[in-house]
Amino acid sequence: MMMKMAPVAAVIILHAAPFLSAQNSPTADAQSWSEPGTPAPLPSASPGHPELSKLDELFKQTSLGQAADAQRLRLEWRRLKNNVVNDPDLIAMKHTADRTRTDLKKRELLRSYYKLLYARIRRLPMSVEMKQFIDSAEAGHVAWTRQPHVRPTPSPSPSPSPSPSPTASPVATPSS
Repeated sequence: MMMKMAPVAAVIILHAAPFLSAQNSPTADAQSWSEPGTPAPLPSASPGHPELSKLDELFKQTSLGQAADAQRLRLEWRRLKNNVVNDPDLIAMKHTADRTRTDLKKRELLRSYYKLLYARIRRLPMSVEMKQFIDSAEAGHVAWTRQPHVRPTPSPSPSPSPSPSPTASPVATPSS
């Protein structure tokens, strides 16, 4: 059994010997070695390849599809709204509008609430698409508070006092 292992061990030693001697050799290329904690220098961009920052910008602008763009827009919207919605002034305005009894007053308070909400959201940094989305969302919320097809009820006015009817004046007939 010892005889069968000896050739295998010899083959392993012979194949590993060049690697062991290259690692321990003082004449090895010093430039290929680097300290364990330092990163290797990155190769410079060749003329045919764009830089990494340019590639990052291209991937940020590339559309992944309509559904993915809509999802990204919803995530950004929720992030912006969550930063603003817990503001005490906004919470108080919303509660006041919810407790209001008349429809007209409630619509007025909600209109001012939405205008303040979107004004605070616009102060946060966002993408161009998000600004367009916010403009359309605000227009939708404010339009919801209008009632263009409802006629206002006339306010009751005091009944007019009976005025004397004008006396009939005789109409002159042309004589022939």
